Amino acid sequence: MMEREVIEKIKNLYNSGYTIREIAKEMNMSYGKVRNILVKEGVKMRNKVPKELIERVVELAKQGYSARRISKELNMNETTVLRILKEHNLGKRIKKMSQEEINQIISMYKEGKSIYEIAKKLNRSTNLIVYYLKKYGIIRESSSTSL
Repeated sequence: MMEREVIEKIKNLYNSGYTIREIAKEMNMSYGKVRNILVKEGVKMRNKVPKELIERVVELAKQGYSARRISKELNMNETTVLRILKEHNLGKRIKKMSQEEINQIISMYKEGKSIYEIAKKLNRSTNLIVYYLKKYGIIRESSSTSL
């Protein structure tokens, strides 16, 4: 087959549901070569993560769950979760909290509650709790915090 015919066959196989690995085996090519051809030809790659799982990741993120917590709860790779969040414009960001919530964090911390306890009670990430404690000068940048 001529090169253009090979490329068209690869595209047709992929679009008919074959995986890149299956195509590579059938065409006696490397996975990388097949994938590069598909990318170069502008073929839209299929998403390996089921739509329902993506929706669940987005839902949990909107509820304030951290990427790490989502990955643990859904038994997913954290990098995959971060990619999904980025694709849905839910990437790394500081979630805004009301002044009442911030005051509650400060009060609980001054009462001797650990950062972990505060985060759990408020259903927020420990990173977010630390962020606000630092922002309001309750703990210093270099201080070690007990979780």
